Amino acid sequence: MQYRLIVLTTCVLIMGCGSTDRDGPVVTPGTYVNLDPDVAYVGPAACARCHPDKAETYVHSEMGRSFKKATLSNSAADFRSMDPVYDPHRDFYYKAFSRNQDLYIREYRLQNEDTVHSRVEKIDYIVGSGQHTNSHIMEENGYLFQMPLTWYAQEGKWDLPPGFEGGVNKRFDRMIEVECMSCHNATPDYVPGSGNRYMEVPLGIDCERCHGPGEAHVKAVESGKVVDIKTEIDWTIVNPAKLDPALQFDLCQRCHLQGTAVTTDGKSFLDFRPGMKLGDVLKVFQPRYADSLEQFIMASHPDRLRMSECYIQSAGESRVITDSTAIGPLTCVTCHDAHVSIESMPDDTYKSACITCHEQRDVTECSEDQVARQSSGDDCASCHMPISGSKDIPHVQITDHYIRVPSPISSTEVKRQQEFVQLASLSDSRPSAEVMAHGYLAHYEQFEHRPQFLDSARVFLDQAMETKSERQLVEPLIRLWTLSGEHSRVAALAETISPDSLADPWTLYRIGEAYAQIGNQRKSIDFYERAVSLAPDHLQFRTKLATAYTADQQLERAIQLFDEILRDHPKWSEAYNNRGFAHALTGDFAQAEADFNRSLELNPDFEQALGNMASLYANTGRPDRARTYLERLMEIDPDNRNYRRLYEVL
Repeated sequence: MQYRLIVLTTCVLIMGCGSTDRDGPVVTPGTYVNLDPDVAYVGPAACARCHPDKAETYVHSEMGRSFKKATLSNSAADFRSMDPVYDPHRDFYYKAFSRNQDLYIREYRLQNEDTVHSRVEKIDYIVGSGQHTNSHIMEENGYLFQMPLTWYAQEGKWDLPPGFEGGVNKRFDRMIEVECMSCHNATPDYVPGSGNRYMEVPLGIDCERCHGPGEAHVKAVESGKVVDIKTEIDWTIVNPAKLDPALQFDLCQRCHLQGTAVTTDGKSFLDFRPGMKLGDVLKVFQPRYADSLEQFIMASHPDRLRMSECYIQSAGESRVITDSTAIGPLTCVTCHDAHVSIESMPDDTYKSACITCHEQRDVTECSEDQVARQSSGDDCASCHMPISGSKDIPHVQITDHYIRVPSPISSTEVKRQQEFVQLASLSDSRPSAEVMAHGYLAHYEQFEHRPQFLDSARVFLDQAMETKSERQLVEPLIRLWTLSGEHSRVAALAETISPDSLADPWTLYRIGEAYAQIGNQRKSIDFYERAVSLAPDHLQFRTKLATAYTADQQLERAIQLFDEILRDHPKWSEAYNNRGFAHALTGDFAQAEADFNRSLELNPDFEQALGNMASLYANTGRPDRARTYLERLMEIDPDNRNYRRLYEVL
C-alpha cells in the first residue's frame, strides 16, 4: 500500500451537501447535531463560503498558522545565518540551512576538526505559529518524526527542542503520535494503531476544531434553514461562546491543558468534539507540587485561570449564554478571540476585559506606582497576569493565567514548592482508582521515570482489586509489571487468560516482551504476531516480531519482514542492524556488513550495531577493523568489561 501525505487545501465538500436531504438535518433544541459521530468534517473552504470575514483573519491567527509546509517563506526562523547548536551530552552539532525554498537540518560530529559523522534531513513540516516557536517535522511514507532543532522566536535563537535536552536527544526518531497531531493541527487521517502514520494531514488548526464538524450545518443552510444567531442558538454547529461555561472550558482545555492524557475505554484522541465533556473522552493529569501556584507548564491556561479569585467569584454566575453581548462567567473567550491574531489585537484589549468586571473606578484607584503603570501601558495584566517562563519549554515567556496580586517569594520557598505532592486529575473530579493507576503509569512512561510513580500506580491498582479481579485489570497490571521489569508475573497472568480476549495491541506486545525476556521465543512470537495483526503499521511492533523470528532461527521470515519495514521507513537504524544480524546468521556477511554500516550512518552511537560490526570483523579475520569499533564502544561505555576483554584478545 502506498502512503502519501495529502494536504487539504480546498473543500471537497461539494459532495452535494443537502442533495440527499432537502429538508436539512433534524434538529432537537438543546442537542448539537454535530456531536453525532456520523456527521462529517467538511474543511475550511466550506466555512469560508459563508464566513469570508472570519476566514480571512483566521488564517493569520496563531491557530491558523499552527501547521504548515516547510518552506523558507513559511518559516519564522533565521535559516540564513546561525551558529551551530551543540549537544554536549551526545556530542552532536546541528545546523539549519535552506536551499531556495527547501529547508534542511544537518547533524554532524567533529573529531580533531575533522567531520566524522554527517547526516542531512529535509524538513517537511513546520509546527507552531512562530509567536513562541517553530518546531520541525520530517516525513517518511506517512510516518512523522520530530527533528532535533527548534526556533525560539522570542529570543531569536535555535536550540534543541523541549524534551531533547540533558542527554535524551531523540535526534530524528521522536514519533509524532496522534495525541500531538490532534492538538497542533486540524483532524488528520490517522492510520489506527500505527503510532505515527497518517494517510492525510491538513494545514493548520481549522474552524471545525472549535465549532465541530460542519456537514449538518452546511446541509441546513443549503436547505434554507438559517438561524438568527443573535436571538437563538443554531444547534447544527457549536458556537463556543454560547456553550455552558464548563463545556467551554472543556473545549479550550482539550489542547490548552497539557499533561498526561489517558483515553477512556473505546475512545481515541480524535473522538473529542466541541460541546462534549472532556472527561468522557480523556482523563488529563498534571503533577502537583508543594505549592503549585508558582510551578506550572506552558499549556496550563485553564487550570491556572481556575485558581484565580476572578474566576472563583464569577463561577457562581454559571449559565448558558444566549445573548452574544451578555457578560457571563470568566472564561477563555472573555479575553480571547480565536479568529484574529494576538498581534492584531488593540493594545487595550485585555485591560478593557478587566474593566468590564472591575469598572473604571477600580483601575483608577490602582495602588501601583504611576511610573510603573505608564511603562507597561497601564495594562492590568502586566502585574496581575505576569509574563513568566514555564517548567517545560525553554527560551519562552508566556502569560501566566493565574490572576493574582503578585508577591515575592524566598529562594527557600521556591525550593519547597518544587517538591512533588501528587498527580491531579483535571478533567474528572472523582476518578476511580483504576483511572488514577492509568494516569501514574502514563506519566511515568511519557515524562518522569521516577519509581514513586510506579509505586503510586501499584497502590491504586491494589485498591481497584478490592472490587475487580486481575483479569478485569489485565491491561494496567501488565503495563505496571512490564515497566517494573516483572516479566515472570506478566507471563504468569498471560497463562490464565485467552489471548483472543485481548484487543489492545500494546498489551499483547508487552506480553510478547515478557516471554522474550524469560526466553520463551515461541510464546513471544505468538503475542507479537497478535499485536501486529491489530496494528500492522506500527514500526516497533513489526521490528520486535522480526527480531523474534531471528531469535527463533526463522531467518527467511525475519529478513522478509525487515525488508518490508525498511521499505516503509528507510531510515530506521534499529531495523538495519537487526536485519544485518539475520543476514550474518545466514552466512551473508557482505549484506550484514552493509546493513551494519547503514545503521551506523544513521546512528553512529548505536551500541548493538557497533558491537555487531566488531564481531563481524573479528570473526572474518579483520582484527584491526574490529578494534576500531571496540574502541568506540569503550568510549561510550568505559565500564563494560566484555568490550575490553574482546579488545585485549584481538
